[in-house]
Amino acid sequence: MKNLLLCLSLFLVSLNSFAQGPLTGQFVINKGDIEAKWGGEPILYEFTVKNSGTKPLQILKVIGSCTCQDSDARNIQTIAPGKTGIIRVKVLLRKEILGDEVVNGILDYDKSVIIETNGKKPKYQLYTRARIKIKS
Repeated sequence: MKNLLLCLSLFLVSLNSFAQGPLTGQFVINKGDIEAKWGGEPILYEFTVKNSGTKPLQILKVIGSCTCQDSDARNIQTIAPGKTGIIRVKVLLRKEILGDEVVNGILDYDKSVIIETNGKKPKYQLYTRARIKIKS
């Protein structure tokens, strides 16, 4: 009987720890071939993510791997169980940051964004990609 109670207790504890998260959805956005200008309009990426858990999932922080990425203040949010949220990332084409990566007028842009959550898996990585022809 003691063993049964112990097993049941461990099962309930493990069930509760998996109730938050996971975050699912689109983790890679590839804009393909695009044209852009240094210092021109930013390139926008919007990731749709879903809380597949049974408890609210908090997006605590969104951190870009490059200073050329700008995170939207609305990214800090709580996503209810079964609901979706949007993570917005803006890429600013700045020659002083990305200029060394251009070959023959083409920038193969491939950067990531880390999302920190309160879930069982505390960090997720999203990818922003594009092949950008730099216009004069």
